[in-house]
Amino acid sequence: MKKSLVIVVVALMLLAGMQVSAAEPIVVGAIVDLSAATALWGQSQARGIEMAIEEYNAAGGLLGRPLELKVYDFKMDVQEGITAYQRLANQDKASVILGAPVSNLLLALAPIADQVKVPIVGEPSDQRATTKSPGQPWPYIFASQATCVDYGETAASYAIYELGLTQLAVINNKGNAWADEIAEAFIAYAKEHGATIVSREAFNWGDTDFRSQLSNIQRAQPEAIFVPEYLQEASQITRQAREMGMDMVILGPNSYTPPMVELIGSAADNVYFVNNVAFDLPQIKEFTARYVEKYGIEPTVNAYFGYDNAVIALEAIRRADSANSQEIRDALEKTENVQGLIFNYTFDPVTHRTDEFIATVIKIENGEYVTVGQYKPVKK
Repeated sequence: MKKSLVIVVVALMLLAGMQVSAAEPIVVGAIVDLSAATALWGQSQARGIEMAIEEYNAAGGLLGRPLELKVYDFKMDVQEGITAYQRLANQDKASVILGAPVSNLLLALAPIADQVKVPIVGEPSDQRATTKSPGQPWPYIFASQATCVDYGETAASYAIYELGLTQLAVINNKGNAWADEIAEAFIAYAKEHGATIVSREAFNWGDTDFRSQLSNIQRAQPEAIFVPEYLQEASQITRQAREMGMDMVILGPNSYTPPMVELIGSAADNVYFVNNVAFDLPQIKEFTARYVEKYGIEPTVNAYFGYDNAVIALEAIRRADSANSQEIRDALEKTENVQGLIFNYTFDPVTHRTDEFIATVIKIENGEYVTVGQYKPVKK
């Protein structure tokens, strides 16, 4: 009798597993850069998302259904990203989409998502990507990280109040919405708090030689240069500055995370940057080890965000008890205490952004990323 009961239980378990695997999958989309200027970020982010999806599927999926991930390469081209979003929403029937860490793309997608009505969880720092007008969010866009203003003000505050630097220079791509908003926030805070912007230089998309702009900065004799740029440009600017004998402090946002040192070596020393997370946290170290074992390469910070964005979206599906995009959107707006690798996420329903995110300052010293600690900018 007992043997028969065991056989029946096992059979039921196998049948249940077959039903889950045979059920129509819930499609989760992702739009990342896999082949252009930010491909290192995009590839890392896609892998982080993949690891989250695999974990949920190993635990039985959601709503008795497996999860299917569809990833599209937008090649750092906004129109390609728009096409990818429309394809995911209309052809692939994705219930929710995870966005690239590129503000220009999310700025373009915000009004489109308002019409198509498939929510996007990403990490655009440009607050305009989530805010339609003061007090009114874009209904279908959600962001898991701090704003450009937060990054710019934190970098300026740390330079002034912790490093004692008051003669500052800035260089960035004026066509990069993310970079320019961080730069403007840095400049505004610095001026308000008694520092002087001795030089402000700009360049264009595709530029690779920054020596002319750096020469202008060098003549102004700043104590520090702020470089709010993506990895490729930030690494080239930093390397060229060092080659020109500019050994002053360089400040940056989270684009100075790995593989910055791997790209430019000792040129990255004496850099302070505002990051989303400390790399020496236990959960980050554990995830990084699993990532390296799986992919054979170190992750960038985007892998952590990819994983966390997926968790935020998947937990919204769980709370909504539905794969319907509108119901997932409603659940996303009520996100509260969702634990990720980087942060415990609660979304402000007015801004659609992470509430109370505190940045971490990291210094690059002797080729090592040294956590200085969490830091809140001084307010007047």
